[in-house]
Amino acid sequence: MSKIRTHYFYATVFTVVLFTISISIFSLYNEFSYNLSTCMPHKCFCEIINYQSSIKQLSNTLSSFSFVYLGFLIIFQNSSRRLFQVFGIFIIAIGFGSSFFHATLSMLGQSFDLAGIYLLSSFIFLYALYRLYDLSIGETIILMVIINFVLDIGLIYAPELRRYLVVFFVVLGILSELFYLKNKKVEINIKWIKYSIFSIISAFLIWILDIKKILCYPQSIFQGHALWHLLSMLSIYFLYLYYRSEKN
Repeated sequence: MSKIRTHYFYATVFTVVLFTISISIFSLYNEFSYNLSTCMPHKCFCEIINYQSSIKQLSNTLSSFSFVYLGFLIIFQNSSRRLFQVFGIFIIAIGFGSSFFHATLSMLGQSFDLAGIYLLSSFIFLYALYRLYDLSIGETIILMVIINFVLDIGLIYAPELRRYLVVFFVVLGILSELFYLKNKKVEINIKWIKYSIFSIISAFLIWILDIKKILCYPQSIFQGHALWHLLSMLSIYFLYLYYRSEKN
């Protein structure tokens, strides 16, 4: 088996393993009483809520594992690039958090979902700083820990700010990347970042149509929010290709 095929094989195996473990965790968690998400009972996107099942929203839960697969693939493709492996771990965290949220529609699941998004959005910002100011990997990871600790505390004391903080860090990351490109002479394939931005804008438009229930078929297996997951995953994949295309 070629090295490339091995990466895809291992990513598939590890995704299936984590999927199996996760579904078991969600089923067990649903046996206990817990605080419901702030979206309950009528704002948890278009997909119908199956109160009798251990997976409350099937399509939205399953599509979340696309992030997990991508995360494992990135890890196996970058055995000698530690920050890319951290990048992969953060993407896995997004997938697990999102699936936890949609499977349980709990406050804890919502917190895990947002924590994963915080990890990735802060990575985009700090990876630009890492290259711009020649930070060490240790310094970069310490900054990630500090920033995400503060953001996660904010989930407890100011949850209403969660979406604004995500947008803030995404915009900050884009501006930091543009500043890096302007001030450093690098060889990098810009087309991938264009694809990434186009994908996330498309995903966000679908997210709006779904949550506003403008395009909504609650009992269908095809859900707008699930498509949001897939397009967001694709956007992250293009971002990864953009990072990988940089010389030196």
